[in-house]
Amino acid sequence: MNRIGSTAETSRTVGQADTAAAWDPRLPPAASTPFVLGLAELACHEMVAGELSADELSVGAGARIEHLRPSRVGATLVARARLDRSDGRRLGFTVEVRDAGEVVARVEHDRAIVPRAAILAALERA
Repeated sequence: MNRIGSTAETSRTVGQADTAAAWDPRLPPAASTPFVLGLAELACHEMVAGELSADELSVGAGARIEHLRPSRVGATLVARARLDRSDGRRLGFTVEVRDAGEVVARVEHDRAIVPRAAILAALERA
């Protein structure tokens, strides 16, 4: 797996469907916390995806998020992930999400490397 301290970035533009208001019109038309968390997860996954075998998947196993400020529709959010720990098949990351250079969220995220067949079998049973 990647070395401790490795980083990866990914970005997405906030669309109307990505806002809290898309969940409930009483909420603000700003990037929702699930959207921000998903972007952070994607940055972490992208860091390890190239090292997985065809029989493996990287899946989210836990997260703690501080969503610090709003981002409007049309803003481009950039998530920069850093690998902080690797314990066998369990990985720990720290992610900063920025909007125009300003930190809008901090995420501590755990991912697990699991057999693809196990996830697909669990989905069949669900």
